[in-house]
Amino acid sequence: MTTVLLPKNRGLAAQALRALEDLVCPHGVERRLVRGEDVPYLAREIARSGRPVFGVTGDDLVDEWLASGGTLGERLKRRRISWSDPQAVFGKPALCFIARKGASVVKTGRMRVAFCTRYRMLTERYLQRWEALGIAVERVPIQGAVESALLAGVADFIVDVVVSGRTIREAGLEVREVISTSDLAVLESV
Repeated sequence: MTTVLLPKNRGLAAQALRALEDLVCPHGVERRLVRGEDVPYLAREIARSGRPVFGVTGDDLVDEWLASGGTLGERLKRRRISWSDPQAVFGKPALCFIARKGASVVKTGRMRVAFCTRYRMLTERYLQRWEALGIAVERVPIQGAVESALLAGVADFIVDVVVSGRTIREAGLEVREVISTSDLAVLESV
């Protein structure tokens, strides 16, 4: 029996189910709803055990997992499916550098940047570019609702995923730079 790992994260789950309709999935499947960020690890471990697995998650979550030292191994193949969402500001989820509307971006000195811990490694790579310009960056890790750190004055900027843009618009924030965008990743045992 093939284990099919599907993300239970709301927006990601809807996109994954749409993609799954277009994919050929073997008969005799056991569906498991898991956090999208857990799909790479679980898929690798199931494949290592010799059992067939088929996992769908965000490409950015696979990139984050790989950047933090995860490996797919020999028994797991990765492929991408284009994420196309007409309601998404950038057509798909985008990891963004965000500021208050009208705030100037620091060119020298120091800045505090809050970020969603789900994207720790991708954010770290981005912030290292600022540090290479001579800007001291204080990192403020946040589990969720990253915009609250900016609104509470705990951070000057944030790095977070933007899909529809509603949350940042309502908070009086704006995207200053798109760091990366995400498609869907399919992880399948070979």
